[in-house]
Amino acid sequence: MSGRKIDYLWAFVIGGLIGVVAQAIFMLLLAFDIAYAYAVTLMLAAVATIGVILTVCEQYQRLEALSGFGAMTPLSGFSAAIASFTAAALDGGAKPRQAVWDGLRAGVTIFGIGLPVALLVALLQDIAA
Repeated sequence: MSGRKIDYLWAFVIGGLIGVVAQAIFMLLLAFDIAYAYAVTLMLAAVATIGVILTVCEQYQRLEALSGFGAMTPLSGFSAAIASFTAAALDGGAKPRQAVWDGLRAGVTIFGIGLPVALLVALLQDIAA
């Protein structure tokens, strides 16, 4: 991204499309009478999985190059970052277990711990209810 107006448009469009996919998954889960808290958790897991699959297929990097933070900030960007850091560690000669740990540590370092805490709170609220 170079900071041109079209770059901001692409960030909005790609980020919006990721949001539409997430919302569609969420609505589909609710249509199957899945409890709200579980639907949220499953939707987040599905979006994260899609991000990892696109990263492994080397397509998420293209989305990031086109849209910058439009693709990086959603949960799919978090999972894509973890997959990318894990792949980089494997390419650097790390053993698989260490590579996964490096990927998780880098992802949490970059994106913070807010999302896992939010998921844990949602699950605890559902358990308590």
